[in-house]
Amino acid sequence: MATATIRDFQELPAILTLKDIQDVLGICKSKVYELAHTEGFPIVLFVLLIRLPRDRFLAWLDAQAGVQERNDDQI
Repeated sequence: MATATIRDFQELPAILTLKDIQDVLGICKSKVYELAHTEGFPIVLFVLLIRLPRDRFLAWLDAQAGVQERNDDQI
């Protein structure tokens, strides 16, 4: 698995690429594309380019932490 290279979210640009997401999450390229096609993932399409507003991505990321905790409680 890849290693996250972003240490401070303030380093991120206002509009993120999938490579930025890969760096933040430390996951492989194929997983990033899989994630980008997941319902609720905050993508914006510009013709064939996928971009994400940083603030929406970070809010989505925070929300996922709560989802994971709830799923762990159900097991």
